[in-house]
Formats: sequence, structure tokens, C-alpha cells
Amino acid sequence: MRKYSFTALLVGLLFVSAVVAAVQVLRLSFATRDLRRIQPRIVEINGHLNLAQALLQDTLEYSKRNPAIDPLLQSLNFKTNSAAGASPQSAAK
Repeated sequence: MRKYSFTALLVGLLFVSAVVAAVQVLRLSFATRDLRRIQPRIVEINGHLNLAQALLQDTLEYSKRNPAIDPLLQSLNFKTNSAAGASPQSAAK
């Protein structure tokens, strides 16, 4: 009798582990499908982000030669006031 109960326990554990494995496979397949579905949008967003960062870097470089754009950059918090920006840098040195 004890041998049969041990076998039944092992069969039950095998069944439970098979169900858990099947659930995990389904979750992985759904997650992979979602990732493949949204990946083109992620690439598009990264492209827009890179373009915006390049434009900001060009604008900051332009502001070094033409400081008339500084008030606009300061209003958008892309550039701090040059007097306030010089104080922490000189203190750090």
C-alpha cells in the first residue's frame, strides 16, 4: 500500500510540474509575441530620441558661437545661467 501511495505522489508531482511548465511556456510565448509587436514602435521612439538629442547638442554648440539663443535655452531648462553655472565648476576645481 505504501509503495502505491509513493507512486501516486510522484505521479501527482509530475502532473503539477507539467502544468506549471505549460503555464510558464504560455506566459513566455505571450510575452515574446507582445515584444515582437511593440518592437517597431520602440525603434521608432529611439530614433526620435536620438534625433532630439542631436538637435539639442547642435543647438548648444550653436549657442557657444551665438549667445542670443541663450534666453530660449534657459527658458526651456536646457542651459543654466552662465554666472550660476560657473560657480559650481570653479568650486569643484
